[in-house]
Amino acid sequence: MNGRIYFQKFRTLFFLTLILMSGYLLCYKIKMMNKWIQDSVKLQERQKPVNNLTYPAFQHPLAPPYPFPYKFITNQPDKCKNRKPFLVIMVIVECQDFESRHAIRETWGNESIYGMEVVRIFLVGLPKIFPDRTQNVLEEESVTFGDIVQQDFMDTYYNLTLKSLMGMEWVTKFCPSASYVMKIDSDMFLNVDYLIHNVLYPNLPVRANYFTGDLVTNTGPLRSKAYKWYVPKEIYPNNTYPPYCSGPGYLFSADMAKKIYDVAQEITVIPMEDAFMGICLHELHIPPSKPPRGAFNGFKLHYDHCKFRKVVTVHHYHGQELRNIWADFWAKRSQKC
Repeated sequence: MNGRIYFQKFRTLFFLTLILMSGYLLCYKIKMMNKWIQDSVKLQERQKPVNNLTYPAFQHPLAPPYPFPYKFITNQPDKCKNRKPFLVIMVIVECQDFESRHAIRETWGNESIYGMEVVRIFLVGLPKIFPDRTQNVLEEESVTFGDIVQQDFMDTYYNLTLKSLMGMEWVTKFCPSASYVMKIDSDMFLNVDYLIHNVLYPNLPVRANYFTGDLVTNTGPLRSKAYKWYVPKEIYPNNTYPPYCSGPGYLFSADMAKKIYDVAQEITVIPMEDAFMGICLHELHIPPSKPPRGAFNGFKLHYDHCKFRKVVTVHHYHGQELRNIWADFWAKRSQKC
């Protein structure tokens, strides 16, 4: 008998909890819908049609808010002062990924080993995991190494486009004297020496309107919610993307930073960062350049010193594995293959 009474009380409490949770979720959805409507009105006021691509005015929750007055909360405004860097390396990395940043500083991200003016920055957003502690450590890291650039958006996968646009803004405002920029993910092997001497050729005039990498063509947005790269029609209605360079690593002349940053203020930002860069290039009527064959690898290659001598990027190398192959790669840099 007592068991039946206990069960009835438990069931009553359970259903009351469900009712309360349903009410909370309904209020939350109404609040979010009101916010989306307000954002839609703002977007409608500021949005302009550009060329032959059209974008909806409604602000979808997966669409990163942009343009928006994001502020630099950790910055290196004097990094390029009285310098004319030949190459800026801007690394996309999660703010809590201290290990990857240290590994990059100790390997291909070492600014002092190439005999050229090379500048390294790490692009991060606001931490979502242990935010106060992570932010404090991040600020200490910035003071120690002088290479953290951060704005006040959340550090999430769907904000990768905001990270790259932050890099474009940083180059435009704080490093306009640079010649070239390499945008790269944190889990990459980068052969800076090959990039400088066999792709960019420092003795030649700096190219203008140059953007290259592992070219991706004849693709379109994935419409199924099952995919990590899901892009609904409300964000991007077209069935195909313009040609773009695969996101793990691409290269561009520094003049492109301002052009991409400026055109991004006029069109709807999509969460697929590399495809969005292709959209910006389409709006600018500047097609990506064909890269040297085999130079940009968007997949992992088994390490071989001679093979790695003739590439710019290889995907999926980070942390201790990156340190291990780099030690061998750098030690044999002067050997013939």
